[in-house]
Amino acid sequence: MNKLPAQKVNGLIDGIEVLQELAMSGQATSGKAIADKLGLNPVRVNRLLKTLDYLGLAHRGSSRRYSIGSAMHVLAAQSMAASGLLARALPQLQELSKFGKVVALGVLWKDQVCYLYHNSNPEDFNAGLSRVKLYPALESSIGVALLAELDEVQLQLTLGERYTRKVKKMLQKTSQNGFSALKHSDHTSLAMPIGQPAYAALAISNIKSKDEQDKFQQILKKAITKINKG
Repeated sequence: MNKLPAQKVNGLIDGIEVLQELAMSGQATSGKAIADKLGLNPVRVNRLLKTLDYLGLAHRGSSRRYSIGSAMHVLAAQSMAASGLLARALPQLQELSKFGKVVALGVLWKDQVCYLYHNSNPEDFNAGLSRVKLYPALESSIGVALLAELDEVQLQLTLGERYTRKVKKMLQKTSQNGFSALKHSDHTSLAMPIGQPAYAALAISNIKSKDEQDKFQQILKKAITKINKG
């Protein structure tokens, strides 16, 4: 998370937060529910939703509940095409899925990871594209790999009180190694950042041994090199 500018536009900030909350709800929802979730004034949220409806980014149904509008699909398609990330990453994700592990591609958003691809079923590659979700960054190998790319000020703003001495040490080690290895009860998840500066990360999970970790570290490195080259 970056530092707020001196002359921020509060209406834009609130409007985007409302739009993001609407997108994450997954179903038609009321302005009051969104206001309660974000801690905003219900009247303000209602005005923002009506404006988003006018722009086509939201859609007001007969029940006076809102859902995502058609312009959001256009914006999403334009964004993915402009970044080119998914187009470059898909061939590598398909290759990695052949190993029978959990494969994921994600970006950091505030203190969470947004998975653009997340799949544990090599028999159904496309299933990973429909599982977009948010997950706490410190509990994700992708999140740890991307947090390790931030400076001290950004980390303080992003994590707040969760930026403890233990977390700082973990992120410093991750930065030095160039990858994150997050240990769970019965497996390890390995992730590496994509790009300079990093804007996404690629991960393989369900790694059972040190030998497997060494093997997949090299496999991830090669895959990311190909993504970076485009």
